Amino acid sequence: MLDKNLKRIQFQESESAWIRSFSVESIKCLIVCRGPVRKETMDVFDAIGVKEYGILLSEKDSIVYPKALAPELRNFRFADNIHRVPDYMGAGKEEKEQRIHQIIGIAKNNGYTHIFAGYGFMAEDAEFIEAIEKAGIIFMGPSSHVAKGAGAKDEAKKLARSLNVSVTPGVDNITALALLRKSGNSKDGLLKVAKENNLTFSFNDSKSLEDNAEDLLQLSYEKTIDITSIPDLQKESAILCEDIWKKYPGKRVRFKYIGGGGGKGQRVISEKSEIDAAVMEILAESKVTAVGSNRNFLIELNIENTRHNEIQLIGNGEWSLSLGGRDCSLQMHEQKLLEISQTVELLQKEADLVRSSNSKKAAILDKDVQTLKDMETQAEVFGKAIRLNSVSTFECIVEGNSFFFMEVNTRIQVEHRVTEMVYKMKFTNPSDPNDFFYIDSLVEAMAVLSIHGPRVPKPERIVRNVSGAEVRINATNRALQPHAGGIIQNWSNSLPEEIRDDQGICTRNPDTGAFVHYNLAGAYDSNVALIVSYGNSRTENLEILGNILRKTELRGQNLETNLLVHYGLIQWILGKDAMFKPSTAFMISYLAGIGALQSIINDLDLEYLWSEKTKAADPELKKILNKKMTLVLRPLERLLANPHLLGGFLGYFDGKLWTRNGNNITFSENPIQFLDSLYYYLNLDTTEEKASSEKIWDHDANLLTEAKAFYSELATRTGLSSWKDLSEALTKGKNPSKTISDELWAASVASHNGFQAGLETLLLLPKIGIKSNFFGLDVNADLDGVVPDEFKNKDTRDAFIKTLNPPPKMSGDEIVAPMGGMFYSKEAPNLPQLINEGDHFQAGQPLFIIEVMKMFNKILAPVSGTIVKNLMVDSDGKIVSKAQPIFKIKPDEILKEESPEDIRARKVKVTKELGLG
Repeated sequence: MLDKNLKRIQFQESESAWIRSFSVESIKCLIVCRGPVRKETMDVFDAIGVKEYGILLSEKDSIVYPKALAPELRNFRFADNIHRVPDYMGAGKEEKEQRIHQIIGIAKNNGYTHIFAGYGFMAEDAEFIEAIEKAGIIFMGPSSHVAKGAGAKDEAKKLARSLNVSVTPGVDNITALALLRKSGNSKDGLLKVAKENNLTFSFNDSKSLEDNAEDLLQLSYEKTIDITSIPDLQKESAILCEDIWKKYPGKRVRFKYIGGGGGKGQRVISEKSEIDAAVMEILAESKVTAVGSNRNFLIELNIENTRHNEIQLIGNGEWSLSLGGRDCSLQMHEQKLLEISQTVELLQKEADLVRSSNSKKAAILDKDVQTLKDMETQAEVFGKAIRLNSVSTFECIVEGNSFFFMEVNTRIQVEHRVTEMVYKMKFTNPSDPNDFFYIDSLVEAMAVLSIHGPRVPKPERIVRNVSGAEVRINATNRALQPHAGGIIQNWSNSLPEEIRDDQGICTRNPDTGAFVHYNLAGAYDSNVALIVSYGNSRTENLEILGNILRKTELRGQNLETNLLVHYGLIQWILGKDAMFKPSTAFMISYLAGIGALQSIINDLDLEYLWSEKTKAADPELKKILNKKMTLVLRPLERLLANPHLLGGFLGYFDGKLWTRNGNNITFSENPIQFLDSLYYYLNLDTTEEKASSEKIWDHDANLLTEAKAFYSELATRTGLSSWKDLSEALTKGKNPSKTISDELWAASVASHNGFQAGLETLLLLPKIGIKSNFFGLDVNADLDGVVPDEFKNKDTRDAFIKTLNPPPKMSGDEIVAPMGGMFYSKEAPNLPQLINEGDHFQAGQPLFIIEVMKMFNKILAPVSGTIVKNLMVDSDGKIVSKAQPIFKIKPDEILKEESPEDIRARKVKVTKELGLG
C-alpha cells in the first residue's frame, strides 16, 4: 500500500483510522499453487503485513525429481507451514475430490483463514472454491458464484449472450446435445436414461430439452457415472462441425475444454478426419477421461487472423472496474509469449505522436482507442452481472475493430504484472476526499478484498507508466516445443529496470551464497519465469525489455529456453513498428521464417569462406585478413549459432546498416559501424567482469576501437559526415579537404582499405535474409503482419519449423522418442494401445504419446513399416529421454542418407553463392 505521499507502508502503520481499518494482519493464508506467482505472493504478503502463510509441497517438488526442491523454501519464514501432498490437483475426478478434502483438512487443522490458488486450474474450479467456503475458510479470489457463472467457459458464453455481449459462433453444450441425440431428443428418452442409471431425475417442463439434459448430466457427475461416452461426443462433434462448415466453408473449428487454460485442452481442426483425435486429446490433456467426469467443451468457429486482447477486471461484488487491456496475440500452441499493455492513454499518446507525420497510422490508433473503450465497457457490465468480488480477466478475440467475447478467467492471470506497470488504484474515503491510499499490486488488492470486500470503495485508476510488457521465459527449444530436464546452473542478477518473477530460482544458498542448481522437471507447465518492465512509450518499453534480455545470462546443463526467441522477436518488432498488431497466427509463421534462416545457415561454412578469401588475396592483404579473422568471424559465428538472434538482427537493422534493391545489397553505414553494432547486439561489447568467451577479445577490441577513432577523425577533418559521401571520396581517392595534405590523404586511403578488408563478408547476413525470404515477413501501413505464402502454407511452414528442432538420428530399424517426457502407449487408460507388435503403420500415423510439461504430444510415424518389437511394454507413465528407442521396426523401404561428400558439396556451393558471389 502507498499512502497519499506515495510512501510504501502497511495499513496498520497509517495515521488514518479509515486506512488502518483495511489491515490484512489477521490473514493466515495457505498458498496452494506453484510457479512464479507463489513466490510473488509470498513477497507481497511479507510487504503488506500478512500475519502468516504456508505452502503445499508436491512430491514432484522434492521426491520424484532430483534438484527440483521448491526454490521458495530457501528463505521460507515459516518452517512449520510446509505441507506435503502427492500433487497439486490429482488426476481425474476421484483424485481431485481427495485432494480438495486433503487441502481443506490441512487448512482447518493448521488454523489457516484463507486459501490462495494463484492462476492454476484449481483457482477457477467452482467445486473446489465452494468446498472451501462451506468449510468456513475464505478463498482469496473470486467466490464460487463467480466461478460457476463465468469460470466454466460454457456458462460464461451463455451469460455473455444474455448480456448482448458479442460472442463467437458455436456451441457450448455438446455433452447435453450428445445425450439428447442418443436418447431420441425427447422427454421420454431422458427419463429412460435416468431410470436405467438409477438417477433420481424429474423432468422440468418449464425448461428446454437441452437444459433438462444438463440437469441430468449434473446428477450423473455427482454419482460418478457416465451417461454419455467419448465416442458419443466424437459423433456429436462431427455433426456440429459439419453444420459450422456448411455456414462457413473453408474455415477451421476450435475445440476448447470448459476448464482449460494456458493452451491446454484446446485443438483447432480443419477437416472431419481430425475430429476424433482432437476430442480425445483435449479430454486427455484436461484429465477428464475417467468415468463420471464433466467432459463438456466448446465447439466454435476459429476466427482467423485475429488478435487476442483481454481486459483486467476488479470488483467487490457491487462495483466492477476495468484496469485497461493487454495484447496477448504473440502466442504459440495457445500459450502466450509476449504480453503488452493496451490502454487508452498509450494508444492516444502513440496516435498524437504521429498525427502530423502519419495520419493513416493515427487514424488506425484512434479506432483502436474506441474498440478498447467498448471492450472495457462490456467487460465492466459482465463483471457487475456476475457480482465479481476479486480480480478476473475478460478475454476477447479482435478482428479489425470488431471483437468477440471468448471467456472470462476468474482468477489472477500470469500476465497481471503488465497491468500493474501501467495503473495503480486510488481508494478514497467516501466521507473524506483527502483521506486515500493507493494499491499497485493485484495480489494485495485480492487480499484486501477477501476480508474487507463490501466496504472497499470503487477505486480510481491512476496512470503509473504509459506502457508495460512481460515475456514468459519458458523451458522450450528453438521450435518452442517444451523441453524438460534442463538444469539451471547460473542466472545473472536482475537489472534495476527489471522485475523478475523466477519462483525463487535465483535465490542463492543463504549459507554459502552459491547459486543452487535447479531441475526444470517435466511435471509442470514449461514456464520458468516472468520478466517484466515498463516505459514512457511502447518503443521505450520494448527497448528496455530487449536490453534486459540482451544482458541476461542463463546457463545450464541440457538447458533450452526461449530467452533468445524473445530477444530476437522484440528486436524484429522494434525494427518494424512497436505498435505492430500481430494476429494469433503470426508467431507460427514468424517461426517458419526463422526456420527458413536455419535452413540456409545449415549450408554455410564460415571457415571455408574466410580461407577462400585469404587464398585469393595478395601477400599484404593476406596478412590483414589473418589479423582480422577473429574480429569478423567470431561475432558472425555467434549470430549464426542461433537463427532467432539472426532474425532479430535482420529485422532491426534492415534499412539501417544496409540497403536492399532487389537482390542487390549495399552498405548504408560504415561496415565498421555494422561490426560494432553486431558486437553490441550480441552483448560481446567489452566489460571488465565478463569472461573472455563472452566479450570481444582484446586484440580485436583494439583494432575496432582504432578503426572507429580513425573514421571519426576523418569525418571531422573532411566535413563528410555521411558514410555515402566519405566512402565515395575514399574510393575515388580524391582529396576532399584543403586541411589534409595529399600525402596524409594517401595514407588515409591506405588505412581505409586495410580497415575495410574482409568486411564485405558482413553482407552475408542480409543475403541470407533474401535467399530465405525472411525479409518477406513485414508490417504494413495498417500495422498488420505481412507473411509470405511459404510461411503460411502448413506443409512448407511445418517443414521450416522442423529445421529448428530436427528429429534425433535413428537407425533404419527403430522409432525413437523425438523429445524427453512421460511416455504413454494409449490416449486414455481405458483405451487400447495406439499400436501393437506386428501391426503395420503408415507414415504420419500416431504411434505413442509424450507428455511434456502438461502438454500431450502425439508422436507420428516418420516412415511406413511394421512394429517388430515394443521396447516400452507396460511402461505407461515412465520418463523417456530424447532419442530413446521405443520400437524396433521393419521399414517398408530403406531410406538413402545423404553422403558426407554430398553435404560438403552443397555447403561449398551455398557458401560461394552468398559469401563469394
